[in-house]
Amino acid sequence: MEIDTVFKLAAAVAAVVGAAKVIIELSIGGRGRLREEYRFAKEFMDALEENPRIHPFLKEKGYQAIAGDRSLAASEIEYLLSLQKPDRAIRDYVLGRHYLEHLQSAGNLQLGFRGKYKNSWSRNWRKGSYFLVYLVLAILAISPALTPTLFGTEPGQVVVALSFCLVGFGPFAWMALMAAARIHRAELIVKNQSKHTQRILMKSARGSG
Repeated sequence: MEIDTVFKLAAAVAAVVGAAKVIIELSIGGRGRLREEYRFAKEFMDALEENPRIHPFLKEKGYQAIAGDRSLAASEIEYLLSLQKPDRAIRDYVLGRHYLEHLQSAGNLQLGFRGKYKNSWSRNWRKGSYFLVYLVLAILAISPALTPTLFGTEPGQVVVALSFCLVGFGPFAWMALMAAARIHRAELIVKNQSKHTQRILMKSARGSG
């Protein structure tokens, strides 16, 4: 293999690894209309404080609107909002929910891994496998740009080959990356959930007194 090709492949791997973080953040964190979100969240929280006995239906719908996921229960979202950086906690939980379980009776730490994912080895080999698949597929997706001579001598041939590779490998590379990200995000929220805000701790202390 020519030294130039080696450098191109190394650069491609570095670019693909670097792009992974950007892709994940854009996929799960790129929410727009922040002013509207803030306005709705404030109005809903004010309504809860003024009327603690608000109808369960309205309460659940309000929480689901904040989370942006109607499949979540009000109790799940309420717990996530009690954590530090609740916005990030909600996004992590939504992404990694397949691997998690919410146990309301577990006290302060209510999130844990589902049965077969409790073991770190079970999660690590899945993360590693998914990320390796992402690397291979992502490099294949841009391979015509790395080694254009393999796909023809005319620029048009390379463009056509690149288009086919991006369409053929790109979506699967994205799915593999997101699969690894789901496990990683689940691990983050389980690890960080003990960082409750002072307000919640004080509320709990008053409730037990």
